[in-house]
Amino acid sequence: MITVEGDVIIGNHSSIQYCISGDTVIMGEGVAVSGDVIACSDARIDMWSKIGSGVKVGRNAYLGEFVTIDGKLIVAGDLDVGKEVKIKGGFEAKGWIVVRNPVPVIMFLLLYIREMMRLGKGEEVEKALEELFDDSGEEEEFDGKEPGEKVLIIPADAKISPEAIEVSGEALIGSNCYLIGNLRVQTIEAGEALTLKGSINSEGNIIIGENSTVYGSLVSKGQVNIGRNSRVFGGIRADSVILHEKAIVDGTIKAPAGVSFLREAAGEKPPLADVNALGKVLMVGLEKQPESKTEEELLKAVEPADIDSLIKTGPKVKNGFVPGMEKKSARTRSLARTRHFSGSRTRKRQGTGEHQS
Repeated sequence: MITVEGDVIIGNHSSIQYCISGDTVIMGEGVAVSGDVIACSDARIDMWSKIGSGVKVGRNAYLGEFVTIDGKLIVAGDLDVGKEVKIKGGFEAKGWIVVRNPVPVIMFLLLYIREMMRLGKGEEVEKALEELFDDSGEEEEFDGKEPGEKVLIIPADAKISPEAIEVSGEALIGSNCYLIGNLRVQTIEAGEALTLKGSINSEGNIIIGENSTVYGSLVSKGQVNIGRNSRVFGGIRADSVILHEKAIVDGTIKAPAGVSFLREAAGEKPPLADVNALGKVLMVGLEKQPESKTEEELLKAVEPADIDSLIKTGPKVKNGFVPGMEKKSARTRSLARTRHFSGSRTRKRQGTGEHQS
């Protein structure tokens, strides 16, 4: 059974192999439900739909043309029923019974437009408005009841069975949901505290919120993102994977574009860390930025400092001393330059045979 604490909206030509229980249940054209349909408030079933079991309605029921109910119909309020409606198990209605075409599409489109506007789906709203203005023009009173905040919307041509939940578009799952069956979707984003007993196969990205548990594998052609304190009892195969450091994956991870980890820092947002080919975690965005220095620290930094050198100076050494370069007088330096350019001079001392150079 699919149990919703709010309203249920089922698109055209969808197939549901479960029982459905909700506040207000609205079904489009050609919808097939294999189990019971229980509506605490109103139930609106459009033409050519088929219910494989009974229908129980807490208030009013609206059945379009060529609707088939294999079980019993119980209505606590009024019953509007179209032509060629088949109720094999009989019916009970405590209010008025009117045989006409009740135009349930009006109510269906009002709820559909409201939800699509909340989700920002402009194209779906335009399409719904076109269908609304193309209607035959029959009007029906609207009691002003708005759907609850918790709404289950099953898009057109969706298939929900114990084996798989198939949606041609994107899937959005709220928080604290419990699902059984595999998911085959275009993209999927799940809220917190999801419990899924099945695998997910997506053409796009897969986002699993915090404190969630998935009893199956995750297969995606895009990116897989696993939130904090979540656990996957299976493998992950995707182009890239972002895994919170407190998440657990009981299986192999295959990601050609790499695996990244979200790590938490005290009082800061969790930075992103990459894993290189050796399996070492490389922190990204954690480089410590140089602290700004005060003016006194900058002035102190440029003061001269003593540097140890291989040349040791003694206490008697003055400024500019270099070993091997003794201090000489001006006359000695001039004579040395003269000998360097003109060569040594030789003269013979008178009265002796000695030579002096």
